[in-house]
Amino acid sequence: MKLEDLNSLAKAYREAMPYLAIGVQMAAMVIIMFLVGKWADEKFSTQPWLMIAGIIFGISAGFYHFFKFVTAESKKSNTSSKNEN
Repeated sequence: MKLEDLNSLAKAYREAMPYLAIGVQMAAMVIIMFLVGKWADEKFSTQPWLMIAGIIFGISAGFYHFFKFVTAESKKSNTSSKNEN
């Protein structure tokens, strides 16, 4: 591969990284809240209610974070396009 090809590939990865990371963050929130809910269920003998609540909270937090990220990126994109004109 040429050096130019490697530079363009690296640039593409740098630009795509935030979008790839948001999926990992969403999954991590759900998994962490599932584990916290499972632990709380075992501690308080409330199977499966706290685990279900943890999953729902993790999904909600993941979507909140996702929409917050998308809104911020959209504003950045709109600002960039206005500055170019």
